[in-house]
Amino acid sequence: MFKYLACCFMLVLIYPLGVDLYLVGLPDIAKDLNASAVDLHTAFSIYLAGMASTMIIAGLVSDRFGRKPIALLGALIFVCASYGAALTVSAEQFLFARFWQGVGAGFCYVVTFAILRDTLDDDKRSKVLSVINGITCIVPVIAPVLGYLLLMSFEWPSLFTGM
Repeated sequence: MFKYLACCFMLVLIYPLGVDLYLVGLPDIAKDLNASAVDLHTAFSIYLAGMASTMIIAGLVSDRFGRKPIALLGALIFVCASYGAALTVSAEQFLFARFWQGVGAGFCYVVTFAILRDTLDDDKRSKVLSVINGITCIVPVIAPVLGYLLLMSFEWPSLFTGM
């Protein structure tokens, strides 16, 4: 049971970390990509658009092909898109990578709740969902601090390779 819970916590953390970790690096990203900060603030909306568009089909796909392959696919998409965001040389490439990060995070987020529904009874699931809700509320506060700590020692691409 611990294996499922640890995996679910890691999968659900992808979403808030992907949203908030990079925010402190926006000025550096804008400078290096020759983009305005306003252009890069769009990355938040694009990430959420990728996530929302995926959520529509993630549950159906995981019902058909299983939870594990879809969770792994989502994590792989997220990792590849994060690496792509770190290597971008233009704002357009950065926004494209952010969209795909959202897609990967969407798969992981939906599959997390499906795994919990499949493996836990109602009482245990309500307790775990309370903890997950607490984590998703705390991470947006902690993630920019972690991002700042990364930026103290590394360039902004580390915000994406460190995820």
